[in-house]
Amino acid sequence: MAAKKLSTIKGWNDIQNKVNLKMKNLSFLSFLSLSTVFAAVRENYDAVTPQRIDAIERIFAFYQARQITATANNDTENELSGPCKPVTVIFARGTGESGNVGGRNSPGPALFSEMRMMMGSQNVAIQGVDYRADIFGYLKGGDPEGSKKYYNLTEQAASQCPDTKIVLTGYSQGAQLAHNAARWYSLNTTQRISAAVMFGDPYAEDTLGFLPSTKVLNVCHNQDVICDGVTGGAAQHLTYAKDASEAARFIMTRIMKG
Repeated sequence: MAAKKLSTIKGWNDIQNKVNLKMKNLSFLSFLSLSTVFAAVRENYDAVTPQRIDAIERIFAFYQARQITATANNDTENELSGPCKPVTVIFARGTGESGNVGGRNSPGPALFSEMRMMMGSQNVAIQGVDYRADIFGYLKGGDPEGSKKYYNLTEQAASQCPDTKIVLTGYSQGAQLAHNAARWYSLNTTQRISAAVMFGDPYAEDTLGFLPSTKVLNVCHNQDVICDGVTGGAAQHLTYAKDASEAARFIMTRIMKG
């Protein structure tokens, strides 16, 4: 099916004007041109619905909010470089978050805290994916280099720790990375994955590579425009830390099943 010209989408001119206004208000993006924004959208247009185009101005507002609320506390995890543990978690943070797993308000650190409390910190290795996590990566369907890093870290865990149970996790754009990486895993690596949990996943309706659905928990809040895509706004996208206990229990159950 031929790609539709963006200029023919209903309300496109209005969207351009809104994005232009957002750009003027975002000092940390002032060096970036609108042409770069729209080039990123065009590059991934097959995966961008008219509803998601309409949500661009909301995404800019969300990105600004994440920059304001980001915290540097416990925002980095690199335990894959240490000794092997029974469980290895790969996590990719969302757009605009700090470190490689996000700050205290992110679902990542909240999930890690729950897992360490349930399983013991000596049994869980956490590894964050270090990538740009900017809005252009989101518009491209997940930062390409970040997706490769997610894949490489998972393969590293599988090869250097043959007995570890692998858990894939991601938030927002981080979930996009997980989806991209999952398409590249070998059958052997896929079979090593015990569970996967995605928060605010833009690809919530898609399968995660070749993983069976019973191994995947996809948490999408009602009225979260990032994973719902049609209605709502950014507010619900900032509240996934409260789902950490549910996610940890799901992971524990899947690990016990093997």
